[in-house]
Amino acid sequence: MRKLFITGTDTGIGKTHYCGLLCKYLLEKGESVFYVKPVQTGFPEDDDRQTVIDMSGLKPENAVTLATAKLPAAPYLAFEDFPYEETVEKIKAVSGFDWLIVESAGGLMVPLNDEYMNFDIAKDCGLETVVVVPNRLGCINHAMLSYYFLDKEDMPFAGFAVNNHFMTAKSDNFNISILNDLTDDAVRSVFNDVIELIEF
Repeated sequence: MRKLFITGTDTGIGKTHYCGLLCKYLLEKGESVFYVKPVQTGFPEDDDRQTVIDMSGLKPENAVTLATAKLPAAPYLAFEDFPYEETVEKIKAVSGFDWLIVESAGGLMVPLNDEYMNFDIAKDCGLETVVVVPNRLGCINHAMLSYYFLDKEDMPFAGFAVNNHFMTAKSDNFNISILNDLTDDAVRSVFNDVIELIEF
């Protein structure tokens, strides 16, 4: 089973949209997929699981949210005691599928509690990380910070997924080639309304 951890360089940059497109793409190829949202804040107004189901056609029983909180904030604030160990155990228990797609709440360094951050879920569950990058001014710096962090933590990196929805300037046309030059072709997926490239 291929196990991906979908995170991003920021919030509101298309992680859930990408998960929906990715699950749809994989299902249309005849692959079996299980989607996990370890933590959802701002719930029920924000419900990424339902968005992914609606976009992809994934069966509801093959998509779960493990922990929810009403406050639309980092889990560190939204939960009195975030159930980290229980969350990891449930993710590690998933089996019998071709793909496991785990979508983080925010970026790699979002704190879950005093002890753990988002990236710890990927490490403890043995997930390969995909970093969603909005194609806009400043994205090279943000993407490379994530790339550098994953390398220093010795975490498996599946590649960048670049979201072209954010393109506004002519210079944005060069961001993908720059990232590839700096990272030995780490841009593995490009998307907007559809997936334009996928090489996982």
